[in-house]
Amino acid sequence: MALSYVPKLGAKRIRDLMQHFGTAANIWNLTQKEKNAIQGLNKAVSNGIGKEEYLELVDSELNFCNAHQVSVSSLYDDDYPYLLQQCIDAPLILFQRGNMNLKDGKFIAIVGTRKMTSRGKDFIKELIGGFHNQPVSIVSGLAFGVDAQAHLSSIENNLQTIGVLAHGVNQIFPKTNASIGYKMMNNGGILSEFSTFHAPEPENFLRRNRIIAGLCEATIVVESGLAGGAMSTARHANNYNRDVFAVPGRPTDHSAKGCHHLIKNHQAFLLTEAEDVLKFLNISQKKKKNIQKELFVELSEPEQKLYDLLKRKGKLHIDFLALELGMAGYQLMPVLLDLELKNLIEPLPGKYFDLA
Repeated sequence: MALSYVPKLGAKRIRDLMQHFGTAANIWNLTQKEKNAIQGLNKAVSNGIGKEEYLELVDSELNFCNAHQVSVSSLYDDDYPYLLQQCIDAPLILFQRGNMNLKDGKFIAIVGTRKMTSRGKDFIKELIGGFHNQPVSIVSGLAFGVDAQAHLSSIENNLQTIGVLAHGVNQIFPKTNASIGYKMMNNGGILSEFSTFHAPEPENFLRRNRIIAGLCEATIVVESGLAGGAMSTARHANNYNRDVFAVPGRPTDHSAKGCHHLIKNHQAFLLTEAEDVLKFLNISQKKKKNIQKELFVELSEPEQKLYDLLKRKGKLHIDFLALELGMAGYQLMPVLLDLELKNLIEPLPGKYFDLA
């Protein structure tokens, strides 16, 4: 936390330093000579590392967290959300307030315009009603319009719902949504990368959109113009190789322009009902019987490892395959394609793979 408070140090640089020095404490306790030897570290940043006032800020934050039942996790902790952890720009610190489970079930982001139409409101109610009794959690930004309705409908359907904030968890902005935020605390809650002294600045709202997308396997854009936070969230989701869905509207509707743009440019799947998402996430499909096959084809070492992994564990997400095999995405894709062409594996909705 103290390192994250050093101005202009940056999350990426902190991760690089962590990789080199091992722990945050090792970085914090570097001598001036050792800091001067770090290439590209300017004097202001160097002087900030180890500064006592940042540790005092940490003490203040932790005192608030202890007094208000706020949990704190870092990128390197076991309880950090797995999907978000895979994102290259994942936040170093997460503050969580409420009663949330970030480990189990499927997480779906629902985002859109603050100027929601009555048609959009009705669609969200119907959509989330279709998720009732499914292992689904709804993530949004607790803003006006689509966000607020997504949280409210989740509460009505007894689904866990999580609001990602652009400021500290000591407040809810806009204040008129505070009552929704408090209702979410029993089954979900609020989380943020920002500390209590961070104000809800405009740029913070764009930054938090990557967290909404990163937490989720799928992002749904209900209504949006061509610009705005929802489109930003959809871009992040595509960059993270996650599924994006968009709800079509009438050709003349301004609130549908962003959704139509995403669909036309193959950046989102067309969405008309909850079942469309559930199929992609492989929730509502019937499980196939596991049929053991004997291999009569010769496999390369990466192919054999991938095949054996699926044989041991069954259906797996592409991100988990890459993690388990220690391969980058560009290395994994041709191996998956070769096994698919050999009729040994098959792709499933939601970027999952299983033995054929």
